[in-house]
Amino acid sequence: MKTTGLIVALLGILFLNACDSTSFRSKKASFSSAEIKTMLNDDILFVDVRYYDEVEELAFDVKNIINIPVDSIENHLQDIPKNKQVILVCRSGRRSESAYTLLKNKGYENIANLEGGIDAWKAEGLPTILPAGEEKKCCSDPTSKDCNPDGTCKESSSTEKLNNSASKEAAVNKSESALPNNASKIIIYAFHGTRQCETCINMKANTKIVLDKYFSDELKSGKISFRIIDVDDSKNEKIAEKFQATGTALFAEKLIDGNDIITDWSDFAFDNANNRDVYMQGLKNKISNLLK
Repeated sequence: MKTTGLIVALLGILFLNACDSTSFRSKKASFSSAEIKTMLNDDILFVDVRYYDEVEELAFDVKNIINIPVDSIENHLQDIPKNKQVILVCRSGRRSESAYTLLKNKGYENIANLEGGIDAWKAEGLPTILPAGEEKKCCSDPTSKDCNPDGTCKESSSTEKLNNSASKEAAVNKSESALPNNASKIIIYAFHGTRQCETCINMKANTKIVLDKYFSDELKSGKISFRIIDVDDSKNEKIAEKFQATGTALFAEKLIDGNDIITDWSDFAFDNANNRDVYMQGLKNKISNLLK
């Protein structure tokens, strides 16, 4: 009986070793875009941990890629194999690095981070996908100083950004002034400092998505407006002081009959901004209640 038990134990060890042989171990914890360029014909799976709207705006043009937002990784471990090289990607490499740490703690040895994210990928001239129907803006003259290596335009100058911002502000003011004087108005304020954390960035992005998706009519009529305020900009000193905002914060101001009612949603934003689905549903309910 002892001999039989020993044989069974040995067979068990051999079985476990056979299972382990199907796993894959990444040679490095991170790769540059230039390094991955030489690996594109290998059996690689890319996991893009950005949010869905970011991917819609600009995506990696590779054959094997799935999109799992970083705050949903733990709910989708079954979608991430262990038997091939997995490259984690995002915009700048920060969120994918967080995903790398999480998966490493879950026993993944086949993962690596893309250094610099899609920003570095574009700079290397590697392929990306723009939204349907949108062409690369500078393709006709890729040697232009206004073009990135992949043919897309570089970011607008600070002067152009200021002009665009002023135009948007004028459009908002025009919509608000079109409302009757006795009509109630709601202004959503997203405050931030010069240095922004991921929670702050997600708060602003997800707030805009909620407003565009569920309250587009109110935005167009001026009944609701959305303003992003940099508290470190001296021109915003008075508005920051009014709301006592010194950094990341989210407020709603309801103007009715000459009175304003201010509601602080900052705690809600901090607790949920990185969980997009929860944040969107919660903010939708808050705004709907404010409209009643």
